[in-house]
Amino acid sequence: MRPSAGKLGEYWPALAFAALFLLDVALKRRFSGLDLRTLCTGALPLALVAMGQFLIVLGRGIDLSLGPVSSVAGVLMATTVTDNPVLGLAGPLAVGVAAGAINGLLTARLRLPPIIVTLATMSVWQGVALLILPDPGGSIPAGLQAAMTGGFSRPIVGLLELAACALAIGWLLSTRFGLHLRALGGDEQAARMSGVRVGDLKFAAYVIGGALAALGGMYFAASTGTGTPTAGDSFILTSIAAIVIGGVPLGGGRGTALGVVMGALILTITGSLLYFADVSSFYQSLIDGLILLVVVSSGAARGWLRGVVAP
Repeated sequence: MRPSAGKLGEYWPALAFAALFLLDVALKRRFSGLDLRTLCTGALPLALVAMGQFLIVLGRGIDLSLGPVSSVAGVLMATTVTDNPVLGLAGPLAVGVAAGAINGLLTARLRLPPIIVTLATMSVWQGVALLILPDPGGSIPAGLQAAMTGGFSRPIVGLLELAACALAIGWLLSTRFGLHLRALGGDEQAARMSGVRVGDLKFAAYVIGGALAALGGMYFAASTGTGTPTAGDSFILTSIAAIVIGGVPLGGGRGTALGVVMGALILTITGSLLYFADVSSFYQSLIDGLILLVVVSSGAARGWLRGVVAP
């Protein structure tokens, strides 16, 4: 009986999503291919940004600039990809890598506080996004949209992309890089004494995180067909909320890619539930605040559950 209770504590993100999914279907009284596409295309940009946040937090860091970096990537893609496909696809990724490298240099090499550094670079990238595209605009070719999102005729593509995202990050964490990152998050001093190159590892985590944020912004632009300079602002906090909901402690060292995807899905389907429950948008901020409170307390709740079921 005790092991099963322990498993309940470990798998609660999947169970919570299943419960919310059933409630969503009950409210809509259907679940069509369009609903599947909407859910997956809504969750994937957040999942990509959250995966970047996950890798950084795993190594005891944090990056508040990932959301604005995704905004820059999205607007850059929307304003260039039609006339210059190579620049429109490579440019946003280069921006993500550069943003991660800057944060990694300042935090891992110069040892400045991550929250202060990324708070500053967050403001910088927000300004850059508005300089590139002050108002929503630009366009994404229909063929590229269909290739990235599957279009309305292939709603399962989004689900496959979510699965591929989780599998890719899961594989990365099984490599030497991932094992060292977990060791760093568990005990930085012990990892350093074991020969782990802590500075290089943190720098790499920020670079990969920036690239994933750029991919999230590019996918968001493809799913909406346009660039929005403030699109990523909502990811600043929700990327952190998604990883904590998915079972990742902010102290680092533990967590799974699947849990992060579940966290992104939970946040996405919650928005759908509010809409179909006919909850006024004026209450959105209040509800977001309550969700964040639940997110913050979830770690303590899991710790309490483990304590109850421990021998």
